Amino acid sequence: MASGTPAEDDLRERLIDAALRVIAEHGIAELTVRRLAEAADTSTMGVYSRFGGRAGVLRALYTKAYDMLADALAAVPPSADPVADLIALALAYRDFALASPDRYTFMFDQASAGFQPDEPLRTQSFQVALDPVLTAVRRAAPEGVTALRAAYCLWCVMHGLLGLELAKVPGTPLPAVDFQPDDQTARRMYLAGCTAMLTGLGFAYGVR
Repeated sequence: MASGTPAEDDLRERLIDAALRVIAEHGIAELTVRRLAEAADTSTMGVYSRFGGRAGVLRALYTKAYDMLADALAAVPPSADPVADLIALALAYRDFALASPDRYTFMFDQASAGFQPDEPLRTQSFQVALDPVLTAVRRAAPEGVTALRAAYCLWCVMHGLLGLELAKVPGTPLPAVDFQPDDQTARRMYLAGCTAMLTGLGFAYGVR
């Protein structure tokens, strides 16, 4: 959140953008104050003055990552078919994760980074990011289906399948289930999982 002079706020945003680049190119473990300062073309004092240290950078990065996810999901335009919208949102979610796997992993597993968001921040960030999914579920949910429960079940499938994909599990072909370790097959399996969950919850879905 901006809280200083325009120049200070500009430096803060530059540092956050640089932190995202460092994570994408080198991984979260390589995000040190010195490397961040070099990536943003500033001094380590600039990092300390804006964030207080690495922990402050990680907190700002955590919030920024969820804001970026929220923006990515909000960019999916609603249509006359709310169930198709859910599939589109699920694909946008996958695209976001695959665009920067280390950023996505950091959002849900901060232990490797030595950062632990407090419960209010974790709850607020997660809720903001998943609101578009919940909104679409409320539009599409059949009578008798609790929207929040359905949205959570769908997200569990999305997140679980992405976790396996990012971990490259499995990393070899599985002929018995027609699985090849490539993006096209992973996308197809991801869609199949999301569709199966929606069908199991009672959503009327037809493959287009």
